[in-house]
Amino acid sequence: MTNPFEILCERLENLENLIREQKSIPKKENSTTEEKRQNPLNDYIPKTEIRGVLASNSTLWKLENEGKLTVYGVGGKRYYKKADIENLFKPLNVKR
Repeated sequence: MTNPFEILCERLENLENLIREQKSIPKKENSTTEEKRQNPLNDYIPKTEIRGVLASNSTLWKLENEGKLTVYGVGGKRYYKKADIENLFKPLNVKR
């Protein structure tokens, strides 16, 4: 049986690498950028997409109360800014 913490560390490393790759790709001014400007909801992620995948309800609640994560709401639904989620990632010192 594999250690769940090892799996979690691997997945976080993969996410961090994907984020780094996305930041290193030069941004092109094209129709996609124009669509993003027109739809402000593209900058937000629903809490339901983050809960259970990236963090638990209690972790998200803790981050909100500590002021590390700002939550936005519309009609009883909760959202987070993508940039705020990306800023939570930090390098880990994993002993191998």
